[in-house]
Amino acid sequence: MLELCTLASGSSGNAVLVFNETNALLIDAGISAKRICDGLRQLGLGPEKLDAICITHSHSDHISGLRVLLKRVICPVYATEATGAEIARQVEGAADRLHT
Repeated sequence: MLELCTLASGSSGNAVLVFNETNALLIDAGISAKRICDGLRQLGLGPEKLDAICITHSHSDHISGLRVLLKRVICPVYATEATGAEIARQVEGAADRLHT
């Protein structure tokens, strides 16, 4: 069964997890990496279980935790071409993981 869990939503940060028994996709990383990892653990998942991160756009309330999170996980980051270019410019270490 596919589950959706909102880790945060609003102008102070956005992060949503879509997951099932075998896969986990994080949509946006607009809260701290610590809060994201804590939220994953509350759901019985460690950050190493993330298969991918999808960033909807490059506003800070959608990417503010991405730089630190990328130090803790090894998964790819997906975004549109325009958003990917902004992320590569704003988030150190993201360019090598980006798929547009």
